[in-house]
Amino acid sequence: MPAAPKLSRLAPAVAVALLVLLGGCAAQQSGGAGKFDVDAFLRASDTALPEVLANSEFLRATRVSANDCAVMLQSTATGVLQDLPPASGSRGPAWLLHPAGKPDQVWLVVSEAGGERTCHGPLPAAPMQTLVDRAKG
Repeated sequence: MPAAPKLSRLAPAVAVALLVLLGGCAAQQSGGAGKFDVDAFLRASDTALPEVLANSEFLRATRVSANDCAVMLQSTATGVLQDLPPASGSRGPAWLLHPAGKPDQVWLVVSEAGGERTCHGPLPAAPMQTLVDRAKG
């Protein structure tokens, strides 16, 4: 019966290894499951601009830091701002920033209720322009 003591000494190590493996799998699954599909959302035929501007998951998934946003908005060389059609709700005005030299990208700039501006992107320019055109009617 000398094999039994060897197995009992290995059991805790095997249990720890299994827990680490399972924990890694769970973390990997939860990270992937919670990711918002920005491209699919913007390209969906039933997505409308007001929905984009009010969707907290979209805004959270695309938001850049306040510092990066401030730097981007302070420079006139960054690009051109395009006014977006007014929307109902507590949100203030919003714009698309067309960065210089990057025609396939835009940044969404949203004015929040307290006056803070948030930047979201980079976003694909073509689907965003489609949403803007539809909102203008």
